[in-house]
Amino acid sequence: FCEVRQMSWMIDEDMKIEMTKGDTPSFAFQAFLPDGTEYEFEEGDLVVFAAKRNKLDPEPAFTIVADLEKVIHFSEEDTKHLELGRYIWELSLNKANGYRCTFIANKVLKLTVEVA
Repeated sequence: FCEVRQMSWMIDEDMKIEMTKGDTPSFAFQAFLPDGTEYEFEEGDLVVFAAKRNKLDPEPAFTIVADLEKVIHFSEEDTKHLELGRYIWELSLNKANGYRCTFIANKVLKLTVEVA
């Protein structure tokens, strides 16, 4: 008897995300200060996941705001309507005072075909 379990998404050591279009994975993240200590999020802080088909696109194909536990939750609608292929993603900290800091940038998201 052999059982194979395969998730419909993965994140590799280079932070490349590969997922089936329309699926609903979640992943946690951390943000660190230049001295290596973990950033403690403050009231009004938002962390935004944004993905573009091309870095030069003026607007993201989709965005997701992280929850208070530092988790990005994909919904089916985030990727269901998108073309298959390669996207570029980033995570940015957006503070209530207007300060914006991208702390993960230029990472790959690959959307793959769904069977059904």
